[in-house]
Amino acid sequence: MVRLTPTRLLCAAVFLCLFAVTSFVSSSLFGERGYDVLHERPSPARSRPSSPDVPFGEECSPFKAGVMEDTTVVLKMGSGEVAAQLPAYLNRLGRCKQDLLLFSDREAELNGFDIVDALANLRPEYRYNNPDFDIYDRIQQANTTEEKSNEGWRLDRYKFLPMVELAAHLRPESRWFVFIELDTYVNWDNMYRFLLNFNPMTPYYFGSPVWPTGRTVFAHGGSGFVLSRGALNKLLARGRMFAENHKFPGTHLFGKDVSKECCGDEILAQVLKESGVPIKGYWPMFNGERPTTVHFGWEQWCEAILTLHHLGEDDFNALQRWEQARKHPSRPLIFEELFSFIETIIADQVDDWSNMSEDVTYNKGNPAAISFDTCFNACLKDTKCVQYEHFGDTCRLSRTIRLGHQQPADGDRKWTSGWMMERIKSFKARYSPCQGAHFVHPNP
Repeated sequence: MVRLTPTRLLCAAVFLCLFAVTSFVSSSLFGERGYDVLHERPSPARSRPSSPDVPFGEECSPFKAGVMEDTTVVLKMGSGEVAAQLPAYLNRLGRCKQDLLLFSDREAELNGFDIVDALANLRPEYRYNNPDFDIYDRIQQANTTEEKSNEGWRLDRYKFLPMVELAAHLRPESRWFVFIELDTYVNWDNMYRFLLNFNPMTPYYFGSPVWPTGRTVFAHGGSGFVLSRGALNKLLARGRMFAENHKFPGTHLFGKDVSKECCGDEILAQVLKESGVPIKGYWPMFNGERPTTVHFGWEQWCEAILTLHHLGEDDFNALQRWEQARKHPSRPLIFEELFSFIETIIADQVDDWSNMSEDVTYNKGNPAAISFDTCFNACLKDTKCVQYEHFGDTCRLSRTIRLGHQQPADGDRKWTSGWMMERIKSFKARYSPCQGAHFVHPNP
């Protein structure tokens, strides 16, 4: 029998303390993220006046109820997208009677909506000897927006800073600004529920974080990002250091040499951080995938959906029809429910299809890459594998569930995808049903 001396008791206590600390740190760094529950019908926030009940689940419900009158939706696009994509988007958004601000690289008007040229007020020194603005000049000289240069995307990075500054100026009474693009889906019921948790006069910058090595973490623009009035006040205060004329916002780039930077959303994050407004990351609620490319797994299951990205017109229409048929439309939309949007298509084997598996790759020379059957066997041996695809002399495995897309044969290369139906069934049995919509804690 072991004698419990004071020394041994002290050692045991120290060990238990170290174990608890290590477990906490490991859980914080590598475990599941903390979350709160996003209530189906949240209490009114102190920062908003009392409002009537919101008819959640109906089209445009928070706008119909008048509870998002303090929110401006800012839509950024290129001039060539105005005729091609904007009409359909306005048909969806316009029905909601949202407060919309439209920004492009050319002034225009469409169906009663004014489109603001985000670059019109930039000072001449930003354009001097800058070939990017040769493209801008050609766009201004074209007779129609359809004639814009194919290189118009090069102007996109210049739009972010003046667009944000102009939005603050054009909507002085707005308290929240939701920045999106033409291929961004927003679940407005969830967005309203989400924003109720925050005071808009506090500086906030929300989005799906991108973590570039050695550089500022920023919110991915296409996934949508949100700025509070408090954040804009901070940014405008910093802008006065660079503005020659305070009455004309959108005239400067906050001391940034944008021509040498990659992306406008990253540059905006740099300026916000310098203004004292770092990002609060809320992935996967702000999400860069469309429903058919979402990685359904334990990280994206019970979490509430705020945005999705890369949706085409067919995607928007299909998702709208699906939403109209939801069994419980007033409940917050979560990934578990969205999974039913794609679940009926997955099967043991689907030919001419890529399910975009990417976690493990076996190339020529590995037995797993010989055929679809050997690829299946490789997935079977990997206990975490839930799907796989084979094409040519390549086998790929995935540990999350993804639908993917049709992939016609390319010569002798034929794509075939498979899903481990029993493992998917077991996954659902383990994680479903969700007990409420998870509102994840921010990271960073």
